[in-house]
Amino acid sequence: MRVILHHLNLLVAVASVILDSRCSAFSVATRTTSNPILTASSPGDPTQFDSGCVANPVILAPSENNPKWQCYYYGNAGSWSGGRPCFLPTGSSGLAESSDGITWSKVSGSEEDGAILTPGQEGEWDAVQTGVADVVRVGQSLHMYYFGGSEEEISMGPGAIAGFRMRIGRAKSTDGGRTWVKDDSVLFDYDESEGLFASWPRVVTSTVEPWKMFYHAFNGKKWRVFGAESSDQGDSWKRTGLVIEGSDEEEGFDFQGIGTRAVVPWRDGLLMIYEGVAKSGTHSLGAAYCDGNNSWCKLNDGNPILEPGKGALGEWSSQVIGTPYVVVMDDGSLRVYHCGKNGPAAKMS
Repeated sequence: MRVILHHLNLLVAVASVILDSRCSAFSVATRTTSNPILTASSPGDPTQFDSGCVANPVILAPSENNPKWQCYYYGNAGSWSGGRPCFLPTGSSGLAESSDGITWSKVSGSEEDGAILTPGQEGEWDAVQTGVADVVRVGQSLHMYYFGGSEEEISMGPGAIAGFRMRIGRAKSTDGGRTWVKDDSVLFDYDESEGLFASWPRVVTSTVEPWKMFYHAFNGKKWRVFGAESSDQGDSWKRTGLVIEGSDEEEGFDFQGIGTRAVVPWRDGLLMIYEGVAKSGTHSLGAAYCDGNNSWCKLNDGNPILEPGKGALGEWSSQVIGTPYVVVMDDGSLRVYHCGKNGPAAKMS
């Protein structure tokens, strides 16, 4: 099986996966190029909401209704709504399109500064910052699952921060993703027993089984991934509990927890490519597999499959890599898109 890795700045053009057993070796061999595929907008570009950063690619392959590839992503211009300092690359969401999934052109949206989805009004649950997390096809429509942060201040580190009390919402589009209408209320609230927020949902649809949602929460110490199911095509969701968490070993690359992730049907089960956080704060990518019994096991003996600044990724990712998204190709290979940057002064790409 081949895996083709893409990110929003440096293209990892060719790769292969070797899977010795479903819970053993999972290694990636790669050949890279240095072609950027999507970066922060420059002064004078039609799209300006993302002039500070772009991140979290959500990729839709061509379909009968749309011959182009689509990349939904989020970004900001250096601050959150109302000029609040931003502590994440979130803010508003945009769209880019491509004929091959590699060379992309941004589409200027009808919302402020060329976005397609922006934060809500003052007092609303998503008033401070938002971010696209997944987009799924439902009949002739597109459903976007996004998260948003409210004006409520919660304690994070040395002080209280607005925008971190995150919940999950949904918006719908009937014009191929150009314009979106948000649901009237929050779709899925946070649960204090899980953590401070519910965020970054990924949705696996099915015509015969309940839909599955995978999201993560942070309890002040560690990130953990939780699940939910829907039997009405995403209109309502029921929590199913903890899905996967980081290693108990302090040297583990995901000791501090597991955050953003991609989940796709694979080999009669589900494959998860996830962002793990080490005790040092380093972000790397790992993989896990779920069989038909909803039992998850980490691949590659629990070791990362991609590490920042190493091997195929190079110096551009030396500080962080994250927000992976997986596309299953017609030939059975996988494309993995992700973001990264090489230092505190760099823009997430």
